Amino acid sequence: MQKNHKACPKCGSEMHRQSSMCRNCYEEERAKPDSYITKECPVCSNEFTVHKAQIERGQGKYCSRSCARSGSPTKKRKRAMLECGYCGDMFEKHKSEIKKNVGDVHFCSPNCWYSYNQRENHYLWSGGQHERLSPEGREWRGKVIERDKGFCRICHSQENLEVHHIVRFGKNKNKRWDIDNGITLCFECHKKFRRIEEEYEDELELMASVPVVVWNV
Repeated sequence: MQKNHKACPKCGSEMHRQSSMCRNCYEEERAKPDSYITKECPVCSNEFTVHKAQIERGQGKYCSRSCARSGSPTKKRKRAMLECGYCGDMFEKHKSEIKKNVGDVHFCSPNCWYSYNQRENHYLWSGGQHERLSPEGREWRGKVIERDKGFCRICHSQENLEVHHIVRFGKNKNKRWDIDNGITLCFECHKKFRRIEEEYEDELELMASVPVVVWNV
């Protein structure tokens, strides 16, 4: 027996806890036959009884909830048939979900979404590691470190040096290999700017524009 149900005190059949007796017992003992009308369900063609008061309220059109939902015209209007951008299968999607979709490509499952949104298809794709490690990228890093005399511009360490893009790598392709868009940082200082690069663009750009002076004592 379900949690929200109990046994009918008359016949012992399962019923809802808020009811004093099951529907069959109620119709036999208390229901007035003149108050009910027999109708035919427009979906499954089964006959069912409905109270006159329900008909006056515009209810009692279907024999069950499943038939009511399948016959509802609003269900068809709120969904649209789309073609999956990865596998090509046709599928239904709610119009509210279509409005929230990023881009014009739709997918029938999370697996198709993941398979499609790889490399250049992903909206955050910035070229990948193969472009960062290109000969042009290696030359750019060498020139930035040479300009900064081999020192981290924050803690002045000369170990574990890396070159940081002041304007993010994927944000502006024209500045990607611009020496003025790079600054030398050690590993520990570099990781402090991860995911917050845009907040410190102006400060790092000013710091990189100041020449490094090394005093030989």
